[in-house]
Amino acid sequence: MRVVITGGSGFLGQVLAREVLARGRLRSGPDDAPVAVTRLVLADLAEPRYLFDLPSLAASSGVRLSVMTGDVSDASYCASLVAPGDEDGEGDDDALSIFHLGAVMSGAPPDLALKVNLHGTVNMLEAARSWREAGGGRRGRPTFVFSSAGATLGSGHPADWVGKGHTISDSTRAAPHTTYGTTKACAELLLADYSRREFVDGRGVRLPSVVVRAGAPNAATTGCFSGVVREPLSGAEAVLPVGPDVCHAVTGYRAAVGGMLAVHDAPSRVVDDLLGYDRTVFLPTRSVSLRQLEEGMRNVVEPDSAARLGRIVYEEDETLSSVVGSFPTKVDSGRAVALGAPPTPSVEDMIREYCEDFPDAIADGVRLVPRKPDEA
Repeated sequence: MRVVITGGSGFLGQVLAREVLARGRLRSGPDDAPVAVTRLVLADLAEPRYLFDLPSLAASSGVRLSVMTGDVSDASYCASLVAPGDEDGEGDDDALSIFHLGAVMSGAPPDLALKVNLHGTVNMLEAARSWREAGGGRRGRPTFVFSSAGATLGSGHPADWVGKGHTISDSTRAAPHTTYGTTKACAELLLADYSRREFVDGRGVRLPSVVVRAGAPNAATTGCFSGVVREPLSGAEAVLPVGPDVCHAVTGYRAAVGGMLAVHDAPSRVVDDLLGYDRTVFLPTRSVSLRQLEEGMRNVVEPDSAARLGRIVYEEDETLSSVVGSFPTKVDSGRAVALGAPPTPSVEDMIREYCEDFPDAIADGVRLVPRKPDEA
């Protein structure tokens, strides 16, 4: 089978690719059988700066890995991601799974968000539809996993349906406050409609902020929830624009990828019965503040090496703190859990996962407290 990951050069795309290669097989087809991954396509605007040695992992797994650069707002580029090529091998076009992570972040200009997040999603859905129709009835529905966000909801205005203290769920009405959130909400509806018409087997996941992101900071307004850990562990100073006690819903990147793959691999009948015409679920989250993340980091670092950590400086933007603080942090993820999504790790486990996966990003001399036997 062919697996396409848009946004494949990014952090979460590479973590997902690593896990797909490690598993080797994904559910596919009307009989929900596990099918060997034979081709993995990373699609993005630019070549990846590999966080993991994906080419070697692919070679050792017998998977053909390719990187295809382009813009999902270009329909012809999207079509090329699923089109057969000279380098294809036997089985590459028997099944198709698309993980559509490619998007611009919440701080992007509105016109760009419409172009990439909305029209790009339509282009990818159409590419998946065309792939199935080109099979002349031989191909089943391609699985299309869409990465959405809690920004589809709105909170902070007196007339909003939900407020900071409410528990939100898959049934909470979409009323986004940003163009980013609007494009994600529209894409969720399109995913449901393409699934209803049996063009794709659509399954959406609303991701909370993912921590700890490796590499350079992204453009998300809540990127400081990774920066509070990532920069000090590297020995660099972290300057944070959000107040230390503002809580925000997050999850670890392993749990986020585990949730996406659990939703992907859930049996079709279970998904159809549970999700019906509403195909997007909230993944499990944990409400944390920057102060709690800072404390968690210090708890996992040996006290005699804590002096090597970079400084943490709060230069609070009260407007930004108010915006982030207005987001609901209580999330009912019952449908995602029923599909097999894993629970959110503890704050300390999120930080340990980052240190284990990216040891070269940790400053010399920073040592971790050994895990307790029951945590190993």
